[in-house]
Amino acid sequence: MPQAIGYVLVNVAGWTAAAATVAAYAITLVGTMALSAYQKRKAERAAKAQFDAAQVDRLVNLQGTVVPRQLVLGRTRVGGHCFFKTSVGQYKELFVMCVALAEHEIDGIEQIYLNNQPVEVNGLGQVITAPYGRPANISVEKTSSSTTIELDFDPIAGSVSAVERYPGLLGQHEVECSVNGRTVTIINPLPGWYFTVYYQYSGFNSFVRILQHYGSPDQEADGELISMLPGVWTPAHRARGIAYLVCQFAYNDGALPSGIPTVTARIRGAKLYDPRDGVTRFSENPALMMRHVMMHPRFGKRMSMSASEDSRIIAAANACETAINYTGTEEVAMYRSAGVYLEGSPARDVLDDLAQAMAGKWAYASGELFVRAGVYQMPVMDLTEADLAVVQTETGGSVSQSAISINPHQPRNEKVNTVAIRIWDQAANYVETPITPFRADALVADDGAELSQEVTMPGVFYAGQAYHAAGILLRDSRDPLTVTLPFKLRAYPLEIFDTVRLTLAHFGWVNKEFLIQDRTFSPSSGVMLVLKETSAAIFQWGAAFLPGGYAPNTGLPKPWDIHPPQILSVDSGEGQLIVQNDGTILNSVLVTWAPIQDASILNGGTVEVRFRVLPDGGWRSVTVPGDATEARLTGVNDLDVILIIARTSNTIAGSDWSTQLSHTVIGKTEPPPNVENLSISGSVLSWSLLRRVPDLAGFVFRFHYGQNLDWNSAAPLNTGLVTQSPWEPEMRPGGVVTIMIKAQDTSGNQSFLPGSIVMNLGDPPIANVIEQWNYKAMGWPYDAAESSGWSFVSGDPTADPLDSFYGSDNQAFYGGDTDPFYKAESYTEMVYVTPYLPINSALAGSVMTLTADTEGIDLRIEYRFAGPGAFYGPDSDSFYGPDADSFYGASGDWLPWPGQIAVTNDVYQFRVTIGAGAARGILKQLIVTVDAPDMEERIADLPVAAGGTVIPYTKNFTKIAVVNVQLQANASGAITTETDKTAPLAPKIRAFNAAHTSVAGATVDILIQGY
Repeated sequence: MPQAIGYVLVNVAGWTAAAATVAAYAITLVGTMALSAYQKRKAERAAKAQFDAAQVDRLVNLQGTVVPRQLVLGRTRVGGHCFFKTSVGQYKELFVMCVALAEHEIDGIEQIYLNNQPVEVNGLGQVITAPYGRPANISVEKTSSSTTIELDFDPIAGSVSAVERYPGLLGQHEVECSVNGRTVTIINPLPGWYFTVYYQYSGFNSFVRILQHYGSPDQEADGELISMLPGVWTPAHRARGIAYLVCQFAYNDGALPSGIPTVTARIRGAKLYDPRDGVTRFSENPALMMRHVMMHPRFGKRMSMSASEDSRIIAAANACETAINYTGTEEVAMYRSAGVYLEGSPARDVLDDLAQAMAGKWAYASGELFVRAGVYQMPVMDLTEADLAVVQTETGGSVSQSAISINPHQPRNEKVNTVAIRIWDQAANYVETPITPFRADALVADDGAELSQEVTMPGVFYAGQAYHAAGILLRDSRDPLTVTLPFKLRAYPLEIFDTVRLTLAHFGWVNKEFLIQDRTFSPSSGVMLVLKETSAAIFQWGAAFLPGGYAPNTGLPKPWDIHPPQILSVDSGEGQLIVQNDGTILNSVLVTWAPIQDASILNGGTVEVRFRVLPDGGWRSVTVPGDATEARLTGVNDLDVILIIARTSNTIAGSDWSTQLSHTVIGKTEPPPNVENLSISGSVLSWSLLRRVPDLAGFVFRFHYGQNLDWNSAAPLNTGLVTQSPWEPEMRPGGVVTIMIKAQDTSGNQSFLPGSIVMNLGDPPIANVIEQWNYKAMGWPYDAAESSGWSFVSGDPTADPLDSFYGSDNQAFYGGDTDPFYKAESYTEMVYVTPYLPINSALAGSVMTLTADTEGIDLRIEYRFAGPGAFYGPDSDSFYGPDADSFYGASGDWLPWPGQIAVTNDVYQFRVTIGAGAARGILKQLIVTVDAPDMEERIADLPVAAGGTVIPYTKNFTKIAVVNVQLQANASGAITTETDKTAPLAPKIRAFNAAHTSVAGATVDILIQGY
């Protein structure tokens, strides 16, 4: 294939007729948004480092006689070259400096900055922003031969005076005048005399003055410089084509404490020619800036642009001006740019920045500029296998074949998912600023790490635009498929950056869109195109980030496109238990799924089943061959709730995980062994098991009053499970009780028979009796509606005789082992229920105890709240309700009596049940006691007054039983103390001397005991 002839940007003199005939079309310079290529290429050029430094230094005032001129494009803030400096005045108190902003005419100056501070400049060029200017009363004068004089400023009241003098004579005298607004009238003037009016007005003392010149072709010399510097600055010093500032700084240590400030300005830069209408005007359009750079005599050095180049510029310019709302509050052009470029910089560097600003590309080939903005462009041609020119026949009949190159992947070291951006941010007064990094979370998750690259965008000043460009950059990088294909002459009209649709069944491509990145042509090999996949979604603002890209590489079946198994069942329980050699039983869970149909999994693939125990267990895996249909999970406990997922894998990739399923593990159903050796020491229970139970969950305790081994009717002694021996119950029943225990495994199975112990635990301890009810002494009052099965015998409630062989429904049929089966006589079940018992004397920490003396079997003691809830209602309610209503309201549920309870001021009721049987039930005694715990308080260093001191205790005593007093060593003469308890809850302490006289000044320590 003949050598393709390329053309560099600024050297087109090598064109020949032969080259034109061959129509070689090779790209020699390409600017793109490809992240790594763009950044690395710029970093590798030493000249670019100097170019970038110029961007950073755009806000300084350069000093020197020879400084490169600068091209300013768009709206930005610049410093400049101080090309003239001098001092004037008697004491050189006025410093004058000329600062060149641009080497061309600009459209305007919008804001002046002094040392990064935006300042206001009035119509006279005076800076009126502190500290460079200050309000002041300014003295002025005006002379006239007229007796009516119009002042130039509004005079301050009381500041106007006038004098008159004769022309040519020395001396003057004050003259009377009147003032009306700015009009001053001389009173009683002398004819032919002149009059001078002196006055003050409210003005502004400005120590800095800035005059502006926009650099027009017919620009005149600065008039003030001509006046200030005669012979130095002449009318010939016009600085035509140079936009500059004349800066005057008057000496003032308050306004200029650190010397001459750096002067910068936000300006509207060069006016650009627009080929769309032929008008030259200011614009922020990066496509028009590219044309301006190419036509610039010190950058692109082109004399003209071809019609085809202008058509590309027009298309890109229209795309850049598409309206977009980046923030939700402001609609702007999609792509704008601004920059400062030193003359002598390579044109390609400027074009790189401008292409980057519009998220686009540029190239220079065959003497023409190719430009594309970062927007989606419709395909211009459809290509198929019929258009390929893979096989070529040479003139001599020999056959050759062009290679096809496909590069579907992006190297790991070129992958990026986070862009750290630096722009010349207009929100920060056009200072180079790092903005919040642009992070594609979906790509970070797929890559497994944050892959960040810093990107400087010298031509961008708006954060929203920078993020849009970064988004295009990242989405485009995730569609990296690049192919090199030879085509027949049908592809000849295609240009660089055109989009085509390609259909190649061999690769599974049907109307797949590609962007032309490179194009060469030779008569023997045809048109060789380098194509990169693309998609409309790449250029969409706010589009999502797909790790696999928007353009699928092929429509053929993908070896990595495999599916997870379809789980059919998850089973555990008796049938899935595993019995080990030592007899230990292990739980297992069997997971089954539908047979796999994918050959890549059946032949050498695997199925992985993962599970985790909730809530915080880690994932565990079981892997089986790809042709299996089940897997067994172990290492789980009874009642564990587990999550299960599964996936398939072949030799290349793994599928996604299946939809997760939850399962509660069912373990064995055989109960644990009976508990043995139950014993009690004090209030501490101990016990043992015959053998080790691997799945033991704990123990359950219940109790009966009296001797009763019926587990089902027993009251609970604990909540939850007791996990270890020994154990001390929190609640302590009193009297003779039967305590029973069963073991429970993790499946909820309990021992077949309970372990038991019968013991008299005695009466509950009582500290301070507040109130007590002895029902025997009260004549055994009872609730007739609730009581049954008894009558008074010898003054005590006694069970009635019963001829039935069976006892009550809730009794065990069999009695104790030593009891005879048949009884000569039986007695009914008796139920004694007390009347409602309102408690009003309970204190904080009070407890209620109950002692009962009974005969018979199957004793049960229960209580309930009669309300339930507060006995007294709101203040607005009537105490008595309707006649038909119960006085106390609906009663609560009966609860087993635990021995003692924390008592509150409420209404209680008690029920004593003695079972039917041969032993006659008798209730011989029932006492309810409200008890208060002991309370004490210590008071140290209490001074005692002469008349005595009431002890200032802080606790809420109901009764003070004992007051212990310790007299401290003192100088009062007191040798003894006495406590006066006339007021029981306000005891008074006195100190006495040897004569038993009450004295002051003694100090005591006190201990109060009571409840």
